[in-house]
Amino acid sequence: MKKRFIALLLSVVLVFSATTVPALAADEYTSSDIFINTIGEKAIQGLVGIISALIKAPNSWLSEDKYFEETELYDTSTEFVNEAQGDSWYVGYASDTLQTGNELECYVGGSLSVSKKLATEVWDDQRVRTMAISDGRGITVFVSLDAFGLASSEVYKIRDMLADYSEEKNITSINISCLHQHSCVDTLGLNGDIVAALFLSPIRNILGIKNPSGLNDEFMANLYNKVESTVKGAVESMEEGDLYYGAVDASEYIRDKRDPQVIDHNINRFRFVPADGGKETWLVNAGIHCVGLGAGGTTVSGDYPYYMEKYINENANANFIMIQGAELAISSEYGENLVVDENLVKDYDEGYARMAAYGAKLGELTCSIEDSIKLDPILNYATKTYTCPVDNSILQLAAKGGLLTNTVVKSGFMKYSIVTECGYMELGNEIAVAISGGELAPEIAYGGATTAEEAWNGEEWSFEPICDNVNGRTLIVFGITNDQVGYQLTDNSWRSFLVENEEIVTAGPTAGSAFATAFYALLDEVR
Repeated sequence: MKKRFIALLLSVVLVFSATTVPALAADEYTSSDIFINTIGEKAIQGLVGIISALIKAPNSWLSEDKYFEETELYDTSTEFVNEAQGDSWYVGYASDTLQTGNELECYVGGSLSVSKKLATEVWDDQRVRTMAISDGRGITVFVSLDAFGLASSEVYKIRDMLADYSEEKNITSINISCLHQHSCVDTLGLNGDIVAALFLSPIRNILGIKNPSGLNDEFMANLYNKVESTVKGAVESMEEGDLYYGAVDASEYIRDKRDPQVIDHNINRFRFVPADGGKETWLVNAGIHCVGLGAGGTTVSGDYPYYMEKYINENANANFIMIQGAELAISSEYGENLVVDENLVKDYDEGYARMAAYGAKLGELTCSIEDSIKLDPILNYATKTYTCPVDNSILQLAAKGGLLTNTVVKSGFMKYSIVTECGYMELGNEIAVAISGGELAPEIAYGGATTAEEAWNGEEWSFEPICDNVNGRTLIVFGITNDQVGYQLTDNSWRSFLVENEEIVTAGPTAGSAFATAFYALLDEVR
């Protein structure tokens, strides 16, 4: 047994500490490169898969059939209408800190680490921002967390906490998004004590004892309570007004680290203007990773959204909530023209000061948006629960060790799936929103997917772009919402985690098609 544990640990260390080479265009790899890297990955996946197979699955994992038989799903839908049923929008807002003062006792999210990745410093706030919105027929709530990710299992707990209140207030849906900061307290659990989890999980699973994850119980309890209170605060503060949509091109400040080069270059803004002239609420959407302090640090920070909000608060006196877009490998591009605050350099460091300047620049761009559309008060909304196969043996192993806190079910002999959800929303007759529980590849939404000639497996991506199937509406993606299932690549762009970063933290090569299949089934149901 001791040798088995040592083999387990060494295998995981090998995988997690592997240095990936810079990504190249598909046609820059030779057939020999592709063969070697594919075989190498399959060998590691196979080895880890064997080790994972030796560990009993937790007793809480039900078969997929039993799960759907015994579980009340959160699928919900409004009646889809094409004409406004009222004259006004109704919006409320609330925000609060998520911090408890004991952040140095917590793990930090972001890149995987074999060592204990406990927080060492707290440089700024980590918040929850909540917006309640209605066209008069029911209330839809959007919660945005400064967090790396939140599993659907945690989302379900929060929805259950608010079940009675939701029924009382006619809340039709509660959506919880994460801005995916790599510098926040771990709320996904994946950055816990990997060594302890993998050494002790076999015996814990046999005895039916729950495995610990990277979640801090005190921090999570506070998070639940703060989300609950801000949902109630947003609903209770709802007021009548108008909703406008506009966008600004932020191409200069966004880059795609992975082919195909597909980006939603816009910062999208929904601006609610109260009828009585009170404080506006802005829901901002853009697909840009929050990695201003690096992916593997131990400093707690809200990253660029913290300074984006600061700029908007100070210059527009508007409430701020942001939801990530399709951000698969989309990252920041600071450029040469950012003005860095030398006091921040002195008090923190150059990287933090540049991140702060970047956030201020995005805030400035958001403030420059000229509204292009006044939206009729129509809010059509629907969600659908589906399962995503976990073919990535690394995540299977992490799940069995307690580090993957998503809802996992048994989908066959030695096969597992994550229970997750997707959603679709229409605002007015002009805007369509695809809601994804992972980091969606922009090409799934906007087209330009890898072709068969470019693909390592020589296959086509068989789904049409979502933007071509929303009846001419402008398509926006709300990503990492109601779950964090990792990267959602098109199936034919899966390569090898020996040469790419994304493959190591995705459920598997069919995560993209699992989402697309469920999303189009939902779209067919409502449209």
